[in-house]
Amino acid sequence: MKTNYLKKYIISSYILVWALIIFVAGTASLVFHAPPVAMWIVRNLIAWSPTYLLLIGWKHFRPDETRMVFVKRCFSGKVELLLILGSFALTFGISVLALFIFSAITGKPMLAYINLGIIALPLSIFLSFTSGPTGEELGWRGFMREEFNKRYGFVKSSVCQGLVWCFWHTLLWVVDSAYTDWRAIPYVISNIVVITCMTILMNLFLERHNNLIYAVLLHFGFNIIYVFLDADIGFFVILTVLYLIITPIAVWMRNRLVDKNDN
Repeated sequence: MKTNYLKKYIISSYILVWALIIFVAGTASLVFHAPPVAMWIVRNLIAWSPTYLLLIGWKHFRPDETRMVFVKRCFSGKVELLLILGSFALTFGISVLALFIFSAITGKPMLAYINLGIIALPLSIFLSFTSGPTGEELGWRGFMREEFNKRYGFVKSSVCQGLVWCFWHTLLWVVDSAYTDWRAIPYVISNIVVITCMTILMNLFLERHNNLIYAVLLHFGFNIIYVFLDADIGFFVILTVLYLIITPIAVWMRNRLVDKNDN
């Protein structure tokens, strides 16, 4: 029977990240009472687990190809400055728009919901960039995207990728979320919708130019604002609605372009 390498990778990635969260992050926090910077570094190391797993266990997931050939292909697409800027600006802009709408509804200025915290701004930006954006994409938009694309068309493949990526965060929703009351429900729904929509948007860029730089910057554009954000659940509800509006429009435009090129 043919081995399902994609299934092996997904199951292994879930087991690995949950084990790291429980035993590494849990120990650092509960036993050693690590300070915020140390805990952020620990979270970054955990965020890289899809890449560790893929490269260390390579022969178990892609035995017919070398690591180097795969990595080169993942960064082989053309790099266009406008698209690079656009990939970051897209997700960053959606979050800023959501915050603008939220602040207008609450009657408070946008800056009232921004908290620079106790960590220096340059270090915060560096740690944000070296977390999920650089740590996860080789596994998710590199290996997993290729495997799902072999099986399904653009939309179904993207949704499947998004759901895998989304529920990979499940344990974090429990141990690293401020929402433990009724707000946990819209928060989880927001995560499912937004992460899936983000995957679709990432794949729109990667379909044009197969280079993970676009996915990294789109991911970073999404993450960076949450380093400083101090808003209530209403923000996430608005964010969800915006992604549900923008993503279908982007897919419709993509399909129109595909149909035009086919004709």
